Amino acid sequence: MDLSRILLGENDNFLHESVMVNRDEPIIETQEKPCAPPSSKFDEDIKALRKYVGESDFQTGLTIEITLAELLDIVPRQRRRTDAYTTLIKHLKNEFEIELKIIKTNEKENFYNREGQGF
Repeated sequence: MDLSRILLGENDNFLHESVMVNRDEPIIETQEKPCAPPSSKFDEDIKALRKYVGESDFQTGLTIEITLAELLDIVPRQRRRTDAYTTLIKHLKNEFEIELKIIKTNEKENFYNREGQGF
């Protein structure tokens, strides 16, 4: 093959040649099984929060304001501090776009005692 023919594009069939396949080998087609979603370490926590909030209310954009004492009753932890729930808070925000706010007891009382507000 002449270099001038390649440069001028007269003979570029070599660019389109397919790779040789050995036809003696059997072609094995595999079917992939659908992957089950990986089990989260927060499955039980989320199930408990769904039960607490209500299945129909557990939706994207939800904000859950709860005291540490209430959260410890619903989703127990060995470490009885708010920082024990930081990974759960991040998981809820990333996966469900749900905001979990742990508030102080007196803040919740003030929220419910405001004139004309609260539940």
